[in-house]
Amino acid sequence: VFLLEDHELPLVEAAMTIRTGEIYEPAEKVGLAEITAAVLRSGGTQKIPGDALDLWLEKRAAALWAGMGDDSGWAGFHCLKEDFAEVYDVFLEVLRNPAFPQEKFELELTQQRTDIAKRNDNPTSILYREFNKAVQRTKDGKLSPYIRPTEYETLGAIRREDLAAFHKAHFHPGRFILSVTGDFNAAEVRARIEKSFGAWPEEGPKLPERPALSTKREAKL
Repeated sequence: VFLLEDHELPLVEAAMTIRTGEIYEPAEKVGLAEITAAVLRSGGTQKIPGDALDLWLEKRAAALWAGMGDDSGWAGFHCLKEDFAEVYDVFLEVLRNPAFPQEKFELELTQQRTDIAKRNDNPTSILYREFNKAVQRTKDGKLSPYIRPTEYETLGAIRREDLAAFHKAHFHPGRFILSVTGDFNAAEVRARIEKSFGAWPEEGPKLPERPALSTKREAKL
């Protein structure tokens, strides 16, 4: 946990890095990690559905987000100083108890399929994708987990239950790095963080070994 007081403006921002990533999703379900992060945010929780959460944040001029990269995930929020306690509690509820509703899952699948349909519209994106395929492969010749593209087939293999399972396996305090900056009292915020995470089991399943990345290839004309 990193805390930095800055009293210039009555704002608070929290940013969390999560030790997870797309490299840990099954090869037959590429897209799972990104979809999990997207629906974690859009779907809300059992207490606050996603659409109600959007309105709740909007009324407070606050924002809450989540995302997923190759070898890390992220989440965070920003809000006015006076709303910090409420927004922080909702942020933790989203992280710990996401609902993953079926309708939001299907909406994200549609968005992912649309992205696939449009990805050849930009020649530069084709160049990067095919170059990565040429140089980033495992020892047995398969595509590296770092550059596996999402395909219609891999999206079709993903179910709502897979999102819940990925979340359960990867979202644990032992994999979180949390930073909070803004107009707050560091001692008070630290006490709140310790109390809120105290009842959350720190360790989940052991993280699989990080896939090796090799780009050594013979030169060809």
